[in-house]
Amino acid sequence: FSAVDPSPEHVKLDTSHSYNADKLYDFEDVFTRTHDDNVVKEPPHGWQTFGFLQIREHFRCDVLNYVVKPPSMKKWQMILDAYNKEVDSSYKFDQIVPPTQGYLFDKIGARYNNEGAPPFYAESRNMGRRRGLFASRDMREGEVVHDGTDSDVVFPDAMAYKRFVFALPRKAVCDITEWTWTQRLEQDGPMKIMLAINISAMLNPSFSSEEANVLPESSTSQLYYATRDIKRGEEILTDSTFRDQRDFAATDLGMRGW
Repeated sequence: FSAVDPSPEHVKLDTSHSYNADKLYDFEDVFTRTHDDNVVKEPPHGWQTFGFLQIREHFRCDVLNYVVKPPSMKKWQMILDAYNKEVDSSYKFDQIVPPTQGYLFDKIGARYNNEGAPPFYAESRNMGRRRGLFASRDMREGEVVHDGTDSDVVFPDAMAYKRFVFALPRKAVCDITEWTWTQRLEQDGPMKIMLAINISAMLNPSFSSEEANVLPESSTSQLYYATRDIKRGEEILTDSTFRDQRDFAATDLGMRGW
């Protein structure tokens, strides 16, 4: 669909529609006509005003019940195509390491003593109810485990993010919003909307800070180090502070929109 002027005065709500005039979305209208969660549908009435929680509520992500698996190359390509169309046409997958394996981990020689893909793989566990990243080899405390400097994408603004998610089918949107986080990339800089379009997006937060085994060197860094020795096959977890979904209110996306 084509982008529209995002300013509030250009958003016209059609109250003659069957939507509840007090709401900007209608679950029944969108989802009872067809049940194909892999088809891109027309964006809902008033989508330009949605905040982060409204997007997830509109797509009913909290009631989506299916076995979660790491995305296939076909799904990653679909996500990239939407990102190229709606946000940045120049962003491409790494030519050496596919997104199903991560990204090219060592771009300048033996900087991390590990050539090729990063030292983790994505897997679904717990009867398909949880995806995560798991160590592909033993790692020592202080070793670089993940470098999102080049592989993470930064959205220029909330409207770009909304155009992107509404260009995807329901299951993909629920995955993307689960993997999106906010971060300041410089001290006292603006809060940014962030995403990784590869398996590093599945870096899960720990339930407690004690469980985290990788942390960035600072709150503005995209470089994650092992905080202790990590055994092969162990899940890689970070502190939720560094993959925060509570700070959308600090971005122009907001939690509840306009």
